[in-house]
Amino acid sequence: MDKKPVQSAGPVPERPIHIEPMYDSHEVALQCKVSEKSLQRWARSGKIPAVKLGKLWRFRKSAIDEWMDRRMAS
Repeated sequence: MDKKPVQSAGPVPERPIHIEPMYDSHEVALQCKVSEKSLQRWARSGKIPAVKLGKLWRFRKSAIDEWMDRRMAS
């Protein structure tokens, strides 16, 4: 019994990769006009949206923009 090779329907279309910009502590601290230490304390306590990658805190641009918009509106 001969097996025929499996044929694909064609090349898989590539989806565009969207990489969201990330800020570091220094950049967000400048925007918020606070020290990096205060900002990192906020991140640890959950007061500001952040993720810790290894020893470094990172902040999604969209999350920081939304957070700042909410703070300014209240």
